[in-house]
Amino acid sequence: MSIESITERITREAEAYGADQKARAEAAKQTTLDDARRKAEEIKADRKKDAERDCQVLKDRRASVADLESRKMKLAAKQEVIEESFEKAVEKLQALDDNEYQKFVSGLLEEFRDGGGEILVNEKDRDRMASVLSSGFAGTGLVLADESADIKGGFILRRGNISYNASLEKLLDNVKAEATSEIAKLLFEEA
Repeated sequence: MSIESITERITREAEAYGADQKARAEAAKQTTLDDARRKAEEIKADRKKDAERDCQVLKDRRASVADLESRKMKLAAKQEVIEESFEKAVEKLQALDDNEYQKFVSGLLEEFRDGGGEILVNEKDRDRMASVLSSGFAGTGLVLADESADIKGGFILRRGNISYNASLEKLLDNVKAEATSEIAKLLFEEA
């Protein structure tokens, strides 16, 4: 064999070997790319599922918060209606004619008949109360105080350092504390 034929044979083998290595490298490259694409698709699908789950959790939370806010608003509206009802009750008591109002206040004063004390009323009720004290409670030690009280109606009885608050506001606050749930049932009973 000649050198040329040996060189040619080595060149052919080298080219064949190079082509084979190139084909193997291309196949390995393609396998790696296919694996990477498959993994990328899996990651993408997992991320999509996570995003959908997170989105649903967020929607559920927002719906829950909206529901809670709605219930708070309904409760506030109901409480406002109840409060307005009590304010109207105070207005109705204030609007009683003198005779009815005097009977009402006399009934409240009755339990304080024996202990005496100063009666504080608002400016508007001063004449009405003077009449009640002079007619029904003469000699009991209950007297009309010189100063007025900042109340809507009723009275405050002062005995030394002790005061008894029988103002319309306080009386209705006491009723409100006891009766709010029953009032709410009557006003907002769902059919």
